[in-house]
Parts: sequence; structure tokens; C-alpha cells
Amino acid sequence: MLARGDPPPGQPRHDGADRRADWPDDLCEIVYVDHYGNAMTGLRAAMLPPGARLTAAGRVLDRARTFSDLPPGAAFWYENSNGLAELAVNQGRADRDLGLAIGSPVEIVA
Repeated sequence: MLARGDPPPGQPRHDGADRRADWPDDLCEIVYVDHYGNAMTGLRAAMLPPGARLTAAGRVLDRARTFSDLPPGAAFWYENSNGLAELAVNQGRADRDLGLAIGSPVEIVA
């Protein structure tokens, strides 16, 4: 329908009623694990202070720009294409190597 230019059924909502006051803007936990084992958080990378480190599963992770910035086996976090902080291991799997799963808590270390 949208591709044809037809409006979707129903009425648009402009009252913000779909926004729940008890939902946080950022979620300090793993929200998704991709098929490579990278663990996406619910944290917007842009809101993290410069030099911020993240902790997960008892490990402190520094930020890296790319996987190749670190040696194989090194764990780190980076800003993914969605603008979220994502935990990864160069040539490894963050889920297996760090023991992460959806719901695992993540903390910000300034």
C-alpha cells in the first residue's frame, strides 16, 4: 500500500501515547546477539562519555574504532551501524568468549 502511495489503514497518532514513561532511553544490557556472536547493547554510543569503558561479565572493555585496531582475541566495544554500543572479540565470539546472552547486564565506567 505504501509503495503505491496509498495511506495505511487507521488514523495516525500524534499524542505520544505510544511512548511509555517507564521505558528508559538507554538500556544497560545486551539486547541482541548476531550470528557472529557480537552482542548489541541498548546503549546509544553517542551518549557515552569520551573514553568510556564498558563492563560486562566481569570484563572491562575499551572502545575501538575497528576490529583490526586490536590483536586477535581482544574484547572491546564499538559503535555499530545503528549507533548502539556493541561488544565484540576480534576473530572471536563475544557471546561465547565473554559468556554473554540477551539480558546480560552492561555497566558504563567513566
